[in-house]
Amino acid sequence: MIQYGFGRANQAFRMCIVTAAVTVHLLVSTVGGQELPSPGRVLSHSEVVFMYAADSNAYRAYDASFVAWGGADTPQEVKRHHDLGIRCTGTMWCLTAGAENIHKNSALRQACAVDIEGKPVEVPWLFDHTYQGTKTYFGCTNHPEFQSLCRQRVRQVMAGKADGLHVDDHLGTAGAAWWQGGGFCDYCMAAFRTYLKEHASKQQLQQASIQSLDAFDYRTLVRKYAKTRAEYKKVQREIPLMDLFLDFHVKAAAEHTRQLGQLASQVVGHPVLLSANACIPNKTHEYVIKYLTHVVCEVNQNASAGTDKIDPGLRGGEPAPAKAGAIEAYNLAARLGKPLAATASGWDWAYVKEHRCEELVRFWIALAYAHGQCFMVPHPKRQWCFNDKLGTHWYAAPTEEFAPLYRFIRANARWFDDFEAVDAEAVSTPENVLCTVRRKADSSQVVMHVLNLSYDKDNKRMAPLAQTPISFKKSLIAEAVKQAKILSYDAAPLTIPVKEQDETRQIILPELKLWSLVVFE
Repeated sequence: MIQYGFGRANQAFRMCIVTAAVTVHLLVSTVGGQELPSPGRVLSHSEVVFMYAADSNAYRAYDASFVAWGGADTPQEVKRHHDLGIRCTGTMWCLTAGAENIHKNSALRQACAVDIEGKPVEVPWLFDHTYQGTKTYFGCTNHPEFQSLCRQRVRQVMAGKADGLHVDDHLGTAGAAWWQGGGFCDYCMAAFRTYLKEHASKQQLQQASIQSLDAFDYRTLVRKYAKTRAEYKKVQREIPLMDLFLDFHVKAAAEHTRQLGQLASQVVGHPVLLSANACIPNKTHEYVIKYLTHVVCEVNQNASAGTDKIDPGLRGGEPAPAKAGAIEAYNLAARLGKPLAATASGWDWAYVKEHRCEELVRFWIALAYAHGQCFMVPHPKRQWCFNDKLGTHWYAAPTEEFAPLYRFIRANARWFDDFEAVDAEAVSTPENVLCTVRRKADSSQVVMHVLNLSYDKDNKRMAPLAQTPISFKKSLIAEAVKQAKILSYDAAPLTIPVKEQDETRQIILPELKLWSLVVFE
């Protein structure tokens, strides 16, 4: 039987821990280090981003400009993308070594994240990924063997000298520590002891009854509260020093990602783009943001609710914290100063595949661009889906359903690029309409993004709106502007008058189907 956990490691293996702990200490003690050198242009607002690589015809159909989640690992693939005018990336993940590697490689078996019992922690959403009885376990990003695997992966995927590196599941051990009861291997304990020496106050140590940190092992303290993973998960937040323990893990994961980005630049020979699947607005994912050039992630769209729960404060929708709204994520990315290329969650895509609600996906696309971010092209062959019933499966997104929307964005790039958000409180719309306002930097040019929220879940369509009034403060646009241009992906351009009211001005959209741009210049 395969034995997991450092409690069962032999003496020779334990001897290497002292040396390896120095590596982990260096990783943790440099948390908060310098951002990586700039690689130049990151993501323009009008970018059309593919999540995964696709064939050249698909790229042409969408007028693609960027591939965010890897697929360009070789010189040939990088050249193919560049010849099409597309920037591209390589990708690796920090989640796991994979069931087959864990089964066949004893060193990687010892490099899994473990719980308080010394047992490996399974990745819940990969329950269907097994190899000859071995499950898929979290890798420990504080363990030198797994770190070595991650660095090997970076060298492989950047060998073609792609424009950037995308790090998937960047949290590594931190994900296991925060939610799955992991993070208790010898390397984690050695690094956490160092972290406490630098970050714990005397009061915190006294409250935990710690006299000295020289030989401190957090597992000993934890076992006073819980001896099994099941017990631990029930009382986790009641255990002393837990906030510091979790903080240590996410900071170590962020620093690990920074180092992988640095390695990618070394492989290519110059600074490269660096992104991670940092699923904001979840707090644990924010630590890594400062090291990234941009964010590429899944954002909960709450598909089963239609347009009702895209944001906690919109139309009275109050999703649970784990299902925070998409608008919250887009606005947070803007506040953090990092462009975001989003997709929906695997659960959202599973819902789309089952219910064939492509109109709802078009709304998600419009919503992201209306908030200054990008929504990645629904992949024409392999859009990842996940639910408890089917596990991982795939959705082949029909090109004809989505390509016109993206071609519209590219054709009107001048009304997307270099525009910044303006406080929309000065704008008044009907309840079933969402409006964002964006102004071009150092310019009087203003664009309103007007979205229809009247989604009919039974018919899976937006109910068109007629004669939609939008009122706004006079100061929003120049006094000389007397008309506005309406641009829509599914209608011909139209010019309408700007009407004067007492202290406001008003426009009336003759028809609003899904999404229209109202341009003032």
